[in-house]
Amino acid sequence: MSAFADFEKEKLAIDQLLDNGYVVIAIQESLEGALIKFAKDRASAQPDDLHLITADARKYLTTRLLMNQQLARSV
Repeated sequence: MSAFADFEKEKLAIDQLLDNGYVVIAIQESLEGALIKFAKDRASAQPDDLHLITADARKYLTTRLLMNQQLARSV
């Protein structure tokens, strides 16, 4: 699979989780990528994990989180 296809797959997973009301509760970076823990709410006992391999997907996640934070401040 090409690097762009990998990124598109990870981007779609990020968008689906965030658009369905999930929030990021933890991010663990390593040399193999980033493990992101999502939960429907912060008290959720069973978080959903997403392993991001591409650097572009990690940058995209950061951008989405910052955009959401700015939107929350302006409301």
